[in-house]
Amino acid sequence: MRVALVSPYSWTYPGGVTRHVEALATELLAAGHDVCVLAPFDRDGRRARLLHRGAAPETRPVPDFLVALGPTVGWPANGAVSNLAFTPTSVSLLRRGLRAFAPDVVHIHEPVAQAAGWDTLMSWDGPKVGTFHTYSTAVIPHLIVIANGVRRRMNRLAVRIAVSEAAAWTGSRFYGGEYRVVPNGVALPASGVPAPSRRAPGDPLRIAFVGQAVARKGLPVLLRAFEALRREMPAELTIVGAGEDEVAPLLVERDGVIVLGQVGDAEKHAALAAADVLCAPSLGGESFGMVLTEAFAAGTPVVASDIAGYRDVVTHGHDGLLVAPGDFSALVQALRELAADVALAPALGTHAARSAQRYAWPEVAAQVARTYEDAVCATAAVAPSPALRLGLRQADGSPPVPARRLAPLDPAR
Repeated sequence: MRVALVSPYSWTYPGGVTRHVEALATELLAAGHDVCVLAPFDRDGRRARLLHRGAAPETRPVPDFLVALGPTVGWPANGAVSNLAFTPTSVSLLRRGLRAFAPDVVHIHEPVAQAAGWDTLMSWDGPKVGTFHTYSTAVIPHLIVIANGVRRRMNRLAVRIAVSEAAAWTGSRFYGGEYRVVPNGVALPASGVPAPSRRAPGDPLRIAFVGQAVARKGLPVLLRAFEALRREMPAELTIVGAGEDEVAPLLVERDGVIVLGQVGDAEKHAALAAADVLCAPSLGGESFGMVLTEAFAAGTPVVASDIAGYRDVVTHGHDGLLVAPGDFSALVQALRELAADVALAPALGTHAARSAQRYAWPEVAAQVARTYEDAVCATAAVAPSPALRLGLRQADGSPPVPARRLAPLDPAR
């Protein structure tokens, strides 16, 4: 099957969606499919840094399967920064790339994000699948895109995927439709998930944090909890993803804190494997938490906030511990429990390694490939019409499912 993967996010300012698309493309190619990825691509230079608040893009080669759609602009959204291409040139490159590749199915990632997904929804008439990656309860941003006709555009999707129940909640709440939950995948080591390491009594608890130093990720909460824990028992904290200049203003005490900054996948996986526990103290806005499954793939349990998205991955007391988001005392208590009981983290890590199997990329990619087959069949079974072309009817011919009010997945804090 010829598959086009459309991503609105920069290939060289990679985030969770970009890493998902790259891994999915690799798995589909390995399974014998022809794959083309269409995504923006920023090259380092003065303009790129200016448009991204001083942040430089990563130096990455252009893979053979990638059609570059030009530069992006860093846009604050959902407590983080989305790097999106808005220019007419990017849309023109997108359309030309799709025509040249002539896919059997187009898979649009984050179809709500402009401009790649929006344009593909209306400009490409073949079978289309959309994956929704975001969990968001903010009403105003959704109302803005709804006012611009996003619900009608979504009707052009033959199949809708959500990476978690939290992402499906967002789609159902604001855009309507039905969603298949297919999680993000994780690459398991070729040699198998390693057995959890055991600490000797008196050895420090090794904690890892992976993420940016943005408020949503909860790093300040973790630093205060770590400082409190260090006053009672030995502990070490390794921070991956945030740089020294970002972490230093948040520190009160430096002892025991190691800042690695931006590192490659190999260094990140090594840090996770060396840790006794990954701490993910996000305050909200997480639809899945790929770093949680990466920790599982390293045989490392997690202490994570009890929020939508993370609850879909972590089972409390089985492969990790869940604590109330932003609750400094609860986080200290969970880390204290792991530090005091040297057998607890290895026991949780054993179950974490088993949980990782559910998210192995070959299985996830096979689920996605089945949705492509369903999308092709559903599109072929519906006769073309002006109403279908304008998004006034569902692409698969089914009755429309309207958006509906749903109770929030997280209680108000």
